[in-house]
Amino acid sequence: MTRKRFCLILTGILLLCAVLPASIADVPETDTLPDHYFDACPEQGTITVHNYKEHEELKVWTPYGYSESGLYELVLLMHGDYGSSDSWLTERHHLFEKAIEGRNVFDWMTYEKRTVPFIVVTLNNKPDRPDIMVQDIADALLFVADRYRVYPKGTVDSLIAHRDHITVGGLSRGSMMTHWFLSVTPELAGNYICMSAAGPYTAIPDTLEAKHVRIRKLFTAVGAKDTDYYRMTVQSYELLRPYADESLYLEYRFGHTWYVWHAGVFEALQFVLPPYSAEYEIGCALRSRMHHKTVPFPRLLGRRVRNR
Repeated sequence: MTRKRFCLILTGILLLCAVLPASIADVPETDTLPDHYFDACPEQGTITVHNYKEHEELKVWTPYGYSESGLYELVLLMHGDYGSSDSWLTERHHLFEKAIEGRNVFDWMTYEKRTVPFIVVTLNNKPDRPDIMVQDIADALLFVADRYRVYPKGTVDSLIAHRDHITVGGLSRGSMMTHWFLSVTPELAGNYICMSAAGPYTAIPDTLEAKHVRIRKLFTAVGAKDTDYYRMTVQSYELLRPYADESLYLEYRFGHTWYVWHAGVFEALQFVLPPYSAEYEIGCALRSRMHHKTVPFPRLLGRRVRNR
């Protein structure tokens, strides 16, 4: 091999590494959802609509068996352009000549105990007003935390204290909004799901450093055939990865489509949320026992009154 030819090969390898970092290039194409996820789950959760502030609506999916004595992870997901708060829940998407509702993923994951229990919050994007959208997300988190059995209570301080149990994410435009949220108030959530798009690159590291905050878990996914957002998503992941305690990048053999996003959120939730375990079940049993505990009152005329 001539010296000139060797230099050309070496240059080509270096250029390839620059375009596709090893941590990403080594990730294989990932299959989509389990086949049975396209069917309705035997145990389905409940979807509740709330007006969380004037003229603003959000939806909350709670799992089958949701209980006030339980304790749930809080997941807020945003849709893409031309979608709505129904996109992750009741909107039907046709994949592989079969239809699936978004809520199927959450129902089945709960049924199979793939993670600890969680609730899902969805709201409508404001694509042209990311500044207002950041406030909408914060308001939605506060509203839900004040009314549902999640780790934080309905205050900003409580959101910050329990940020490890809060996940914010989205697809396409929803991913852009997630990045905007990260660039302004990263202290309000610890986990982030960013699929098929990105936002203000340099603003996020600056904000994280200024506020002395790290991302707990960062999940990023994109379709290898996504001609609009592939490079942007890869660049965003490489920029934010050093600021995350744990990160995961997945690449799918599709384009800008729900083939990526349904499979992506299935993998994302298993990555960012704790796994279901015997220890979690014991904790649930203890909380339930305390929730229904009989508190003895002083005896009055020989009777004991049960405090419910």
